[in-house]
Amino acid sequence: MFTISTKRAKSKRAISPVIATIILVAITIVIAVAVAGWVFGLFGNYSKTANGVTVVSGLSTCSHATCSIVLSNQGANAVYVVGASVNGPSFSTVSASVVGSTVVPAGGALTVAISVTGGTFQAGGTYNIQIALSNGGTVTTTIVAS
Repeated sequence: MFTISTKRAKSKRAISPVIATIILVAITIVIAVAVAGWVFGLFGNYSKTANGVTVVSGLSTCSHATCSIVLSNQGANAVYVVGASVNGPSFSTVSASVVGSTVVPAGGALTVAISVTGGTFQAGGTYNIQIALSNGGTVTTTIVAS
């Protein structure tokens, strides 16, 4: 009665299972690399950079009334720290000042000591710190006080 043309049936073939497996593995690897880069900060963060100056988050700490923020300058020119501000819990009126050296040398690093009055850093509190630079840039970091 009814016959199916073999010509039409052969024209609708799917991709081979081997090719499908290779494509799925490749997509999985690309997604894994993207997630790892985002989680571990491999791709950087635009809010933490200002013309080559970045905050080294793993080395920066806050406790009591002082923060030690490590800045790295990958730019070609030295940069000066001109000011700092701190936002977070336990501060009603905050006066933040930079203590010590303020020059971040080209290709070098500097640990900036930021002293606050009007409050103290509470252990476990999250604080947003902004550092103003002489090149007009601002670097921002968020630190959980210890």
